[in-house]
Amino acid sequence: MGIVYKAPGYIYKDTFGTSSVVVDVGCADDPDFSIHMIDKYGLKAYGVDPTKKHEPALTRLEERFQGKFKHVPLAVSAMDGSITFHESVDNTSGSILAEHSNIMKDEVNSYDVESVTLKSLIERIDKSDVDLIKLDLEGAEYELLNSVKKEDLAPFRQIYVEFHHHCTNHTIGETEKIVNAIENFGFTSFSLDDHNYLFFR
Repeated sequence: MGIVYKAPGYIYKDTFGTSSVVVDVGCADDPDFSIHMIDKYGLKAYGVDPTKKHEPALTRLEERFQGKFKHVPLAVSAMDGSITFHESVDNTSGSILAEHSNIMKDEVNSYDVESVTLKSLIERIDKSDVDLIKLDLEGAEYELLNSVKKEDLAPFRQIYVEFHHHCTNHTIGETEKIVNAIENFGFTSFSLDDHNYLFFR
């Protein structure tokens, strides 16, 4: 099947080369998945993350990888426009969801960020074909993926999603519903647990 597991929970099909493109949404300040993929395949990765406190580290990575890594300071959600982002002071992960456990238990800095849909994200990075998109949206994946149509996922050969029913008010049942919907769009799903899913064609 050619599926690779990369700790802490990443899974992908080994189909990459130097011309491949990975979009790493919710990459945080240590985009270990992007770094792994650049080091292993020499491909180009876009690290998409709106968190202000992560900007210095991501800028340093742009300098380190000299064109192989590009920071894109946007949020990805079900809508285009301005959206409130909650930056956790102590935790790495913030969220646009006020009910995320990191946000509820920690001091936060909230500010408006630019949000884009998957369609708009592809337009912004100017890539019509993406070998893999990783979605680590800290709960926002539910509204996003419940709103997508088949054509919205057409640019992606592989989609890796970390579902966050364990730390939001969403349920495993909602995760399973989305998995079934994406399968009905022509993707095969693979998972080693109940919240990290790879979809591929």
